[in-house]
Amino acid sequence: MFVVVAKTIIALLCTLVVGGLVWYRTSILPWLQRQNPRLVLLGAWMVARILPFVLIFIVLDFTPFSDLDGFFNQAKEAVQLKTVYRDFYCMYSPFFPYINGLALWFWLDKKAIILLMILIEGLTLWTTNRFYEPVVNAHERLYRSLIYLFLPGALVLCVFGGQEDEWMWLALIATYLLWQRTRQVALVGVGLVIGFLLTKAVFILVGPALLLLIPKPLKWLSAAVIFGLLCLGVLYHYTEWEWLEQPLHEAATLRAPNWLSVLNPLTFDVLGAGAKAWNWIGLLLTTGIGALTAYRLRNLDFRLSFSAAFVMIFGTMMVAQQSAYSNYIFIFLLPLTFIWVDFANRREVVWFLIFNALSIVQPSLWWRLKSPYYRVPSDVWAQPLYLLDYALQIGVVICTFYFLRMVWQKSLRLV
Repeated sequence: MFVVVAKTIIALLCTLVVGGLVWYRTSILPWLQRQNPRLVLLGAWMVARILPFVLIFIVLDFTPFSDLDGFFNQAKEAVQLKTVYRDFYCMYSPFFPYINGLALWFWLDKKAIILLMILIEGLTLWTTNRFYEPVVNAHERLYRSLIYLFLPGALVLCVFGGQEDEWMWLALIATYLLWQRTRQVALVGVGLVIGFLLTKAVFILVGPALLLLIPKPLKWLSAAVIFGLLCLGVLYHYTEWEWLEQPLHEAATLRAPNWLSVLNPLTFDVLGAGAKAWNWIGLLLTTGIGALTAYRLRNLDFRLSFSAAFVMIFGTMMVAQQSAYSNYIFIFLLPLTFIWVDFANRREVVWFLIFNALSIVQPSLWWRLKSPYYRVPSDVWAQPLYLLDYALQIGVVICTFYFLRMVWQKSLRLV
């Protein structure tokens, strides 16, 4: 339980830092206007990412674990140029272990993968600033970047967990920026396929929303189909159907928290947790809400409409899919921070910080309790730590619904 306590302490410290940034907002914003934004952002990134990495993994020689074990083992296979899915198991997209393998060429240690994740997150933050240039002024973007860097969810999931979930956001906004620069909409389709090959299968959940937000859908969709079929043909040649079956196996794994994990014990397992039907219902709900959001906001600037749709899609997925857990906050934390949270509104800030803290403490506790899944009420109060875990699950689900409702309401006011 040392790790749970450590993450709780870090969450509290990060909350204090972000609280200070919010409390002195009116003083910090004018100061930021007088500074070199690149130097401030680089300095904050070094303090919030490189310094913790050095202290935790170099000075204290802490050994990463959890998802990093899987990432490392797959990357070692990739370094040996073995074929993904055929020669080794992988629940992620086909290029993912090979990207991680690049880090192992320089340093054969799990810590190298965390450093790679830190660097890619830094690239994602920089690209996010470029993406929002037309809709958020420079000092406000810099201020929100500082808040993001010290958020408990961002710092812990990146530096401790080495999570890759933000890669999906990076792939999508980088594709958009490339399209805007070249004016070749077909690149959107190619970029989507590349994003799918780099990240996770859930990347495709944004597809229906993009059909409503990006013009000339037939042109870029046809490019995606042609390039996608070519890539799938190569995958099938080398792995047959393993490229599909192994990632889909991940969707069958029961995790928490989500609406089913919270309600299941209250209904004495009548809901039938684990049934494939819930996967399909969650999938339809997630894509449906994303498409509805995109349709309602289709006349807004793409950066705003897409930011809303992206948060609605993956926020819904976080509570609708029975294989979802609270690490998924990392998928949509950047657009939520940059656009939708009003840091002059103390109520929203409090909710936001609670959401972040719960989302890093709950999964750590849940894993150390051997991933319990509660079937009946007596399972919950079987021991005090189960009761604590269940309370944290409820908190995460409530916070997720709060921000889904907030983004929906705020986005509709912009129409």
